[in-house]
Amino acid sequence: AGPAVASGESAHSPHTMTRESPTSSELAFDDDQVTSDLICVTTYTNPECLAHTPKRAEGAGIYTFDLDLKTGALTKRGALAVSPNPAFLVRHPELPLLYGTTECIDRPGEVLTLSLDPANPSSPLKLLGRVPAGGRSTCYLNVAPDARSIAAVNYWDARLTVLPVDAHGAVGEVAWSEAMPGAEYVDAHNPDRTEHWTYRQRWPHTHCAVTEPHTGAQGVFVCDLGRDCIAHYARGEGGALEWRGEVALEAGLGPRHCVFHPRLRACYVVNELTSSVTVLRFNGLGAGGKERASEPGGVFEHLQTISTLPTEWQDKQTQKNGVWKAASHCSEIRLHPSGGLLFVGNRGHDSLAVFRVLEGEGGLLELSQIAPTGGACPRNYNFSSDGRWVITGNQDSDTLAIFACDAAKGQLELRHEVACPAPNFVYTVPPSRATFAPNHAA
Repeated sequence: AGPAVASGESAHSPHTMTRESPTSSELAFDDDQVTSDLICVTTYTNPECLAHTPKRAEGAGIYTFDLDLKTGALTKRGALAVSPNPAFLVRHPELPLLYGTTECIDRPGEVLTLSLDPANPSSPLKLLGRVPAGGRSTCYLNVAPDARSIAAVNYWDARLTVLPVDAHGAVGEVAWSEAMPGAEYVDAHNPDRTEHWTYRQRWPHTHCAVTEPHTGAQGVFVCDLGRDCIAHYARGEGGALEWRGEVALEAGLGPRHCVFHPRLRACYVVNELTSSVTVLRFNGLGAGGKERASEPGGVFEHLQTISTLPTEWQDKQTQKNGVWKAASHCSEIRLHPSGGLLFVGNRGHDSLAVFRVLEGEGGLLELSQIAPTGGACPRNYNFSSDGRWVITGNQDSDTLAIFACDAAKGQLELRHEVACPAPNFVYTVPPSRATFAPNHAA
């Protein structure tokens, strides 16, 4: 029998949040010994309005599972009915709340607020509110360190927005917005997803907003897949983002996401269109302006670009006259909680590339393994709180694959598979303050 489905569609009015959210004195972090993790998986519910075309089932919304940290077994709890296309989750740094997004190219995306009650055996999540995100296909959220604002990244029309968050965790209406240069193409030409999938870089596509950990967590870095650059911002009053500059990468890479190493001055960028990772030295926020990563002394300095695919797959992508074709393209990039390994998903080759982080060499990468994911289109994955397990969502085969992770050897071994329709994002709810930072930052 499938999981129970709890409806989240009509509990509250569409763009409000009730005061059921807990106060700061009702923290849900459990610092006792952890024997299991709560895993939340968002799924595609309405594929007709996505920027791409999932090939299999439709999900119900957000599924919850228990992960046994001893055995790696994954047990379904239930599902919260949320649509259309919930696609991202991140926890509030103090309150027992999660924030999520919805993805659609033909209507505004939303920021979702969910209450979190891990002790509830069947319904640990409840939808509290949803507000417009200020753009379409909302794919990423960045919660400010003081939790008083959220930056929302909108992929389809390349808009970056900021929404205020009150002391109870309730999200307000968009207070700040900026469109990337060239984003007006969407309003002027109303492209469809066929045009998008043919010409991946015809207009800008913002894909993430990541806070760097080295200068007081004030720098926010935004990957633009369409323009082959990383824009950087400083947080201003009320959480508004102040443009400082942008760093141009090699043309045609298609930077999707980035992650900063917590100890090293290294930033890792996954390049979706060329199935590679670029390693950049982070030199600080700098004076701002437009720079190139190939030039020393700027915000970023190029150290390495390395393929995520085996040799025989590395020539299977082209981009001529703007038309992009590839047998495989990258998905998520994450640092292992130890900081000693870096993982990247390959959609098409259907694998996880595992790299050793060479800390004595400034964070350069060395390939350790390319592990088949046991299913098609591994769109997202995440680690258990102890780093011993990797849960991978195979979008087009409707499965979650659970791998044992040997961090010392940099090797994965498939142990379990669980059915889950159209998984697109895997989130390990941080069980304690000690595990919050690596999960949140990645």
